[in-house]
Amino acid sequence: MSDPIEPFLGTWILDVEASDFEQGEPPQAGSCRIDTEGQRLVFHMLALDARGETTEAELKGVPDGRPVKLGESGLVDAMVLYVRPDGALVSEARRGGAALMTAVRRISDDGRSMTITQTVHLPDDTSPVDTAVYRRAQ
Repeated sequence: MSDPIEPFLGTWILDVEASDFEQGEPPQAGSCRIDTEGQRLVFHMLALDARGETTEAELKGVPDGRPVKLGESGLVDAMVLYVRPDGALVSEARRGGAALMTAVRRISDDGRSMTITQTVHLPDDTSPVDTAVYRRAQ
């Protein structure tokens, strides 16, 4: 049986033109690198926003479906990472057990692109969705 995480590993470059952003202005550029650190996955994200400011973020987690308590972030108190039966790699930011943000990552059949569909669940019962398409870096 093949490793369901293997197709996600590597460096991915955002294809802004192929993406659709409902949550604010689209970034000018971005990248995502997914590595392993023992059993943990490490997500390194970099974005150049519409104003030209750079944002970097790092997320670590074991894709076992168990909530991991987070420190005092103010918004979320736990993170869950898992692989669905359809092969999608999912992360959920939760507060009080409820998902506030869900990111679903899918790899194309040819392995050359990754689509991340990020849904934010807002208090007014709306759920804006960003669909970001990334191309595998060579």
